[in-house]
Amino acid sequence: MGKQRPFLTEAMAAIGIAALYRHHVAPWIHTWGARREEMTAVLPGDELVDPDALRTTRAVTIDARPRDVWAWLVQLGEGRGGFYSYSLLERAVGADIHNADAIHREWQRLDVGDTIWLARRYGRRASMIVAAVEPESYLVLVSPTDSERLGRGEKALGSWSFVLRREQDWTRLLVRGSGEAVGHFWFDIPHFVMEQKMMRGIAARAERTRRGQIVEAIRTAHPVPETVLTTDVRIDGR
Repeated sequence: MGKQRPFLTEAMAAIGIAALYRHHVAPWIHTWGARREEMTAVLPGDELVDPDALRTTRAVTIDARPRDVWAWLVQLGEGRGGFYSYSLLERAVGADIHNADAIHREWQRLDVGDTIWLARRYGRRASMIVAAVEPESYLVLVSPTDSERLGRGEKALGSWSFVLRREQDWTRLLVRGSGEAVGHFWFDIPHFVMEQKMMRGIAARAERTRRGQIVEAIRTAHPVPETVLTTDVRIDGR
């Protein structure tokens, strides 16, 4: 009986931690910054995925016009503008990411079917395909296998959607993710850490664009220290 007590204690602790994550931590990181109506809103890309798929909806308010935000969003990807997140962590997992601090004309167009690389060294499994795009409005990405499913008329297992909504003189950036990995802490936590930083990185750059502090670059740009890009980003309302 004595040997069973440590096991029971550890089992109860594990159950308690799992319950804490499921009922308190997960709901917060899944809806970080989003308003109630945004959590339930039908967004571009939702129609591509099974309506019962688990999803996340995160949002930030950006003091800039949609076109200023879009100029940074459309540059996403390895070998392009990067992901505006934690460079050290991105490189630690093998991604060759160099986050841009200028708007590059050659990266300002995406079409359905284009590939966005996450980490080219790992092959197509570390890439996303543009499933839908409307400049200054939304960008929807899916995995290569899901792109093939959509081509066969089937539903995708998941998607990653970026939606811009204009509100007076500012923009709401909504990011919705869905897929089989959502709801598992091993995916949720690192993905949240990187995604919220990406959203704040886009916001900071777009706001500096509006203030005229960022100029267009054709090929290269002088790097701007990350501390300069730090800004107070509103994540819940105005």
